[in-house]
Amino acid sequence: MKKQIILFALISVFSLVFIACDKDEDSNLISGNVDLYLLKSFETVENTAQIDSSTVITNENPLIRYSDFVSYDSENYIFKISENMEQSIKNMEFPVSGVAFAIKANNNLIYTGYFWPGYSSASCNWVVIDPIILFNELRVRLGGQIQGTNIPDNRNDERILNIFRRDNKLIE
Repeated sequence: MKKQIILFALISVFSLVFIACDKDEDSNLISGNVDLYLLKSFETVENTAQIDSSTVITNENPLIRYSDFVSYDSENYIFKISENMEQSIKNMEFPVSGVAFAIKANNNLIYTGYFWPGYSSASCNWVVIDPIILFNELRVRLGGQIQGTNIPDNRNDERILNIFRRDNKLIE
């Protein structure tokens, strides 16, 4: 009887050790959200609209919270947004020089751009979203490029895609 108790105790201890050593699947889950912030302050690079990411300070609260993103189409770079958010953006005023924004994933800056209205006669050589033509969608595109400049394309950064994929909001 004593041997059976010892054997049971050993099996129990080993079982607990194996359970504790199993890889915690929850630790591999993608956390956080994707949010769009307006910029409080930033600097541009030389004579371009390129936003120097090291100088970016975002507003404290996002303009568009993850819960207002319905989906993200990674092939066409389109964020589908809620109707309430579309109305909020339509009620904003946008100067012809644009309004700077940042996309953050899990509170990490992924890329910056401008809400650049289509009625502006100026071109923008950075990432742009036309806030006038919405239809519940924010189409993110690369603006006009000046010879010798290169716009980094982080629209399909894996951190963004993984968060949308996690919640079945990614259209691939």
